[in-house]
Amino acid sequence: MELLTGKRMKTLKVLVFLVFAGTVAYLLFFTSLGNLVLTPEGRKELVGKIDLLVRAAGPFGPLFFVVIYTLGVLGLPATPFNAAGALIFGKVTGTICNVVGATLGASLSFVLGRYFLRDFAKGLLLGKLGELDRKAEKHGFSLVFYLRIVWFPFIFLNYGAGATRIRFGDYFWGTFFGTMPAIVIASYFFGSLKEIIASYEGPADLFQFDVLFPVGLLLFSFLLPAIVRKIRGEAPPKPVPAAEPE
Repeated sequence: MELLTGKRMKTLKVLVFLVFAGTVAYLLFFTSLGNLVLTPEGRKELVGKIDLLVRAAGPFGPLFFVVIYTLGVLGLPATPFNAAGALIFGKVTGTICNVVGATLGASLSFVLGRYFLRDFAKGLLLGKLGELDRKAEKHGFSLVFYLRIVWFPFIFLNYGAGATRIRFGDYFWGTFFGTMPAIVIASYFFGSLKEIIASYEGPADLFQFDVLFPVGLLLFSFLLPAIVRKIRGEAPPKPVPAAEPE
């Protein structure tokens, strides 16, 4: 079989990207899926639909959810999926599903950014490609781990890292360990919220340890990036446009 030339490969990548982008645009703007993604009410309904699908899958529900999470974060923030995982499966199983789904989804985006959407991925780095490339080969794991801990926009890093010289193994494990603290805290919070709603009897219930502890953890997770930057002696980053928190 004749190998693809550089020009043909570039053309193929452009075609793959156009088909992918066109499919996503069609689903978002010309089908009912758009309402499920683009509005707060729709996202709440989406979580409910995911719950029904996962429960219908029976013992394969966690695996089915991980697949949904992996594909979902190719273009959506991870927060709704973290909430869904914890609300459906509880704190422990939900946390495991969320960590695995986030890592696999981020890894798939990385592969797409490296081999099919490289120009698009470069644009997401907003001129920081050279700086990241200089650190990527020798310090890939620590670089990705740090950017995950300080909440560098999830989707931006997923695709953007693919345009750098970061090795896939460094990226995978840096993402796995770097996203874990925030995902564990978020999953614990949403899992606790489910239990609180189920057992709530009056305002006094809101001041129990089982309520205050997850709320405190959630607040701590918001402060964690600033704490890490202060330890490293770094200034707060400039805001990145069009990014959603994880």
